[in-house]
Amino acid sequence: MSCKLELVRLKLPTRVSLPKTFLFASLFFCVQQLEHTDFLFSLLYFAFVLLAVVAFNIAEGFSRISGAYIFWYATLIVMFGVTWKALLGEPADSNLFTPVLDMSLYTASMFMLVLVTMLNKKIDFRAMGVASGFTFTNLNYTGAGLGCLVVWLGINYADMIFGQAPGSLVSALVQVNVFGPLGLILVTIGAINDSGGRRTTSVVSILAFLYFFYLGLLSFSKQAMLTPMVCWLVGAFYSRLKVRVIHVVMMFLMVAASFLAISPLSASRDLAEGLDDTQRLELIGHLLTHYSELEAHVRALQENAESNGVGEWYNQPQSSLVERLSMFPVDDELIAFSAKGHYEGMGPIYQYFGNLLPHFINPNKGGIYGGNYYSHEMGYGLSESDTSTGISFSPVGEAFHCEGWGGIFWLMPGIWILLFSTVDFVVGDVMKYPWGLMVVVWFGHLVPEQLLGGMIYFLGFGNFGMTLAIILVTRIAPILGALFMGKAASPPARRPAPVRQAVASAQGPAGMRMFS
Repeated sequence: MSCKLELVRLKLPTRVSLPKTFLFASLFFCVQQLEHTDFLFSLLYFAFVLLAVVAFNIAEGFSRISGAYIFWYATLIVMFGVTWKALLGEPADSNLFTPVLDMSLYTASMFMLVLVTMLNKKIDFRAMGVASGFTFTNLNYTGAGLGCLVVWLGINYADMIFGQAPGSLVSALVQVNVFGPLGLILVTIGAINDSGGRRTTSVVSILAFLYFFYLGLLSFSKQAMLTPMVCWLVGAFYSRLKVRVIHVVMMFLMVAASFLAISPLSASRDLAEGLDDTQRLELIGHLLTHYSELEAHVRALQENAESNGVGEWYNQPQSSLVERLSMFPVDDELIAFSAKGHYEGMGPIYQYFGNLLPHFINPNKGGIYGGNYYSHEMGYGLSESDTSTGISFSPVGEAFHCEGWGGIFWLMPGIWILLFSTVDFVVGDVMKYPWGLMVVVWFGHLVPEQLLGGMIYFLGFGNFGMTLAIILVTRIAPILGALFMGKAASPPARRPAPVRQAVASAQGPAGMRMFS
């Protein structure tokens, strides 16, 4: 008897079963009540989950950028953290200042997201947008991916050599340089397609993944170290990879590395200040081979944060990765501060839109508003002289901080409809055009923790970057890839299926049939 290794074929979902979601949410509601979560909080969370699935289904899932946005919005702002609290046996509303207000804002925002999604579907621009004007029949994904990586490296080296003078070409290219992660996705698709699904990596993709991970290690950046893994997964889903045991093992190793190595290393970046690249690599080697020292340093950082007034949502400290995968606790502090009458008004929104203008129109680009500024307002544990540390909040937290409930009912919906309609116009159907996968990856970071400014930034620079990416993938990157590879990679040749003349029958005319 042979052992069947093939488990399932990956596929980006386009809808989620509402009846099954209702059953899951009902059981989860009961679990929360057994854990003594506030009844109203549990009821609001129940509604949030159902509304999230309704919005996702209306958006047609990952076939549209709005569906990808809804997935990341629901998962990384609220659902992951609440689910993790339930797994720990902790009440979801514990260790929060205004839990019911927080959940009310999230649920109301999801209701508005349902309405925006319905409106966006009525004004579908995908068929008439930028993507529809570019064809990519028989695209050599490996060559195109390599070309994207070459352009990404070229822009990075131009930045190192020439710097980013305000308003310069290099500065503009650096801001829209999404070509590296897009290249990782394309070479993954190419490896799967070229091998007929037998392999998920190639020499080009392995070298690219290792280089990205190396840069992430040097910078102690969790996002940079996780990017190769996320791009590999997205490429595998797009190619509808048939999962085998080796792929399950790879995914398990990725998860283990994320929690055991990447998360604590990224939290320890303070140890690398002032070190050159060689010294940083030596430090990383020392920390990983003396793991108890790494754990002790991470614990000391957590204790220091608590002593400076930064609260913990979980009863016991979790890994920095787990705490990063939910915006609930950080939003809670900003929402509680705002609810006392500390509203910012429309100043941040004017600043964000003003920053979309080029330097010759707006020479004073920048401004004071952002996570760091709000943290100083709240007394979030930053020193008075620290104006550079990035502090993340979700768009819900900032919208409420700007305009109270008005930020939820009119400010965010207005920005959403602008974002969804313009990105649909530029990117097109995600299932049809591979460059849309880059936006899916980009949104995984932008949606939960880049405030309202992240969405407004994408309205300008993100859409411009994706337009350049479309031109690059369809017109320039395949040529660059072929130059560096020597020849275009092509899928293995297949023998044409024989064609036999079918014998005419009394029931109908003779025809031609294909036999494999």
